[in-house]
Amino acid sequence: MADFGNEGLSELYRRAGNTSTVYADVTQDTSDPRRTGTIRQRTVREALMDAGAPEADAAVIVDLLEEPPGVGGSVSRLLVVRGGAVEVNELLPGEPLGELIVNYGPVPALIPLLIQRPRDLCYVVAEVGRDGGEIRQFRLSRSQPVAHRAVQGDTEFLTKTQSEDDFLANGRYQHHTEEVWKRNEGLVAEAIDEVVRDSGAELLVVTGDVRARQLLIDALSPASLKILTVVPTNTRPGGATTDELDADLHRHIASILAADEYDALTRLETGRNDGLSEIDQAAVTRGLQQSQVDVLIIAPGTMGDSTLIALDRGPWVAASSEDALGAGELGAVPAADALVRAAILTDARVVVASPSELPAGASACAILRWPTLPAS
Repeated sequence: MADFGNEGLSELYRRAGNTSTVYADVTQDTSDPRRTGTIRQRTVREALMDAGAPEADAAVIVDLLEEPPGVGGSVSRLLVVRGGAVEVNELLPGEPLGELIVNYGPVPALIPLLIQRPRDLCYVVAEVGRDGGEIRQFRLSRSQPVAHRAVQGDTEFLTKTQSEDDFLANGRYQHHTEEVWKRNEGLVAEAIDEVVRDSGAELLVVTGDVRARQLLIDALSPASLKILTVVPTNTRPGGATTDELDADLHRHIASILAADEYDALTRLETGRNDGLSEIDQAAVTRGLQQSQVDVLIIAPGTMGDSTLIALDRGPWVAASSEDALGAGELGAVPAADALVRAAILTDARVVVASPSELPAGASACAILRWPTLPAS
């Protein structure tokens, strides 16, 4: 399954049967790609066999890891295979978290995905000219646009005359040309406003002709202006580079995701005064069992080898069999994976933080939907 958005995680977590999960650095080594591929095949297969994965899963995963990523720069691939069938096949651009992470068990190990793509943010890129523009809607989980609209305006009188033979005629012509540009950008603005409204986009990036950008901005709705950033480059002409646009996109998306984490950590701190946050793992587990958690914040590296029991239905996670409340036990799994699964299955948001960002000694924290009342 390609282009697996975060909204599909709940469905994945509900499926029965053990899965093989592999996260691997697939950055291409241009100096000796064949040797790198051979080493990767042997290492991955051995790691999967050691974890108890079936040969059918290992064969599929090794084959998929040998596929060229198709993107430049640093990139990793996350694979989830169950019974030889591919359920997740995700390319994650950016610096890999490690060379290889392998897991086999009843709960897919998806924390690398949540670190590199905390949520499936939607954004819009508009490339504009004086004759109209192109609008593309993207999601972080997709390598290609999820929607595309082309707006074609009036192309008559697009160029202002430079002749001085008739000053008054030139003035009228140039005024008419400016009005044509305004109408064209008004059409583009209407289309952008509709896409932003319907998609819930959190970022709008505009690039293209300088004068067209100015006229477009004047015509955008307040909602579109609120999420607008302008890249001062024109990517529409044939052969134009998108390097500046790509860099600006990455910077603004990273800023939005960083703001999400900052907001969660701030709410965690302020919530401690009124019973709306927990910083003890046992209390967080109880909160997840009651669907009380709004945001789960974890530092997986601090949990060591601790495990929790994954359950086949609510309350989804338990510290012991006595806490399962009649649900079937899937087995003991790494505590971080069990907590993340329970959070996703109860519609909580997950934030993966560094240990230094959490209160001293904490490994799992939660922002609650309603306060925990102190014992009387």
